[in-house]
Amino acid sequence: MPDPLIEEHAFLSNTRTAALARPDGTIAWLCLPGFDSNAVFASLLGSSANGYWRVGPATYTSTPPVSQRRYIGDTLAVEQTWDTGSGVLEVVDFLPAPDATGYEPPMVVRVATCRSGMVRLASEFRPRPGYGSLTPALHEVDYGTPRLRATAGSDTYWLDGPSHSINLGSTASCDTPLRAGQSIVFALTWTRTGTPAPPPITDSTALEATKRYWTEWASACTYQGRDRDAVVRSALTLKGLCDAGGAAVAAPTTSLPAPIGGVRNWDYRYTWPRDTAWIMQSLLSLGYTEEATAYRDWLTAHVGPCGPTPLYSLNGEPVPAEETLPHLRGYRGSKPVRIGNAAAGQHQLDVYGELADLLAQMDDAGIPPCPDADRLLLATALTVEALWEQPDDGMWESRGPRRRYVSSLVWAWVALDRAVRVLERHGAADKETLVRLAATAETIHAEVCARGYDAERNTFTQYFGSQDLDASLLHIARVRFLPPDDKRVIGTVEAVGRELSAGGGMLLRYPTHTDAADNVDGLADHEGAFLATAFWMAEALALIGRDADARDLLDRLLAVRSDLGLLAEQYDPAQEIHLGNYPQGLSHDGLIRAALAINAASMVPTDGELMLAAAEG
Repeated sequence: MPDPLIEEHAFLSNTRTAALARPDGTIAWLCLPGFDSNAVFASLLGSSANGYWRVGPATYTSTPPVSQRRYIGDTLAVEQTWDTGSGVLEVVDFLPAPDATGYEPPMVVRVATCRSGMVRLASEFRPRPGYGSLTPALHEVDYGTPRLRATAGSDTYWLDGPSHSINLGSTASCDTPLRAGQSIVFALTWTRTGTPAPPPITDSTALEATKRYWTEWASACTYQGRDRDAVVRSALTLKGLCDAGGAAVAAPTTSLPAPIGGVRNWDYRYTWPRDTAWIMQSLLSLGYTEEATAYRDWLTAHVGPCGPTPLYSLNGEPVPAEETLPHLRGYRGSKPVRIGNAAAGQHQLDVYGELADLLAQMDDAGIPPCPDADRLLLATALTVEALWEQPDDGMWESRGPRRRYVSSLVWAWVALDRAVRVLERHGAADKETLVRLAATAETIHAEVCARGYDAERNTFTQYFGSQDLDASLLHIARVRFLPPDDKRVIGTVEAVGRELSAGGGMLLRYPTHTDAADNVDGLADHEGAFLATAFWMAEALALIGRDADARDLLDRLLAVRSDLGLLAEQYDPAQEIHLGNYPQGLSHDGLIRAALAINAASMVPTDGELMLAAAEG
């Protein structure tokens, strides 16, 4: 059988790690104890031999059971039901929310209930730690209830539930009859080897606590405009990508390909200050201040005296060196499978601006100032002052030659503009320094307008001296580098929409070609349409006054979400499938920004409405 589509997976999170579950009840991806830990189930990137755990109807001999699934209200708990013909089986999968169990070890809980008739419930458990490379010994242990223990080095996994038979190859299974009203609770818990065993989970108390946690969190969303359900689902997804330590991962997976069969397979289970700053801005715009404040604390604890690097491990340590895992065949044969990320060593000028923009937005929202954050903001501005004239690798993390990317310089201007504004407001820098930083910002602005703008085509370009475009130029309107009604902004938005169109309302990030030598990113072949950039276009259209076009595009983009409202990194409009790591924070951030911008535009009266109101007055 072919691998399930990327978008067919459900996303589960406890703000410490995540799992992906298929419609047949198989958890195909799970890293424990954290987002960037080794995977114990890695069949998503290989085969069943690389680890999985299925809970669902026992093997059938005729027609497959009819199934349905949904998130339970505004939560990250997924309810899957199967009508087997003899009865209806329901399985609720979730990762207990913080404090839902009363103790620390992370776990996955699966509550199976027969809703009517009689069903046979199956559990197939095949742990394979080390990204599917290790085969742990399974042992049945006596803790008063049936329990399995699997140990691989420093990691131990405990499976609670009905008694399982241990089969050859360290696989365990059970087949249990259930009648209407009967339930069984399964729980998989991780502990460090040698530490005390966790208490068994035997009831659904953690489910009620988890539903309450997510429902209460979602209810605090202040957005009441159109597409609120989509916005709240994206907000829940972004919250699920946030780590309890304060940062957020770009996505909970590695090496899901873009495109299938290509080499653009990267590990996104780390925290990019750029992505995380945008995620926190989106949450802040919906009324959530706790996450942004926690991230500010993370930044002041982990970012060095010269400002941020492109990415970090969640604990603030350097990202592991990039390596490949040859034992995994890759999703649909897409190799290599990578862990670690070499982009950590790049020079990305834009990151300083994205962090400064977040800190300024927090200040504008009335979040109390933080002296350590002011010191970080000043250090970031001084670094930009020193480095802005140097070529960089760009926000797309090119593996080709460094260049003077226009979007990088726009964000460098943002870094100085926001820093001057906030530091002056707080009295956190001397006047001479602020005047000098403001002058540098003006210099950057003038140079971008002179060298990064093609007057004949009325558009900004990807980098100085280039004829190509880049979807990141859409940020020129967002960050108010120029007013949205400036002809250069309008021309750029229209040119990007025309020259980077991938069909179906989708956009490329930048042009790609077959030969790596012809590609700005130094990689061979093409890539798929980047979902975030399509949402950026919807936002930009709203900003320049093309409200109807923005609305139409957003409606088209909402239609490509999965049945659970999730978005991957990229989308192939020809095959109508999602590509890349999943779910992707930038895609959901883009959805929220577009919805809020379009809603705001609809609240602004037109010239005709103003004239009518004046006449009536």
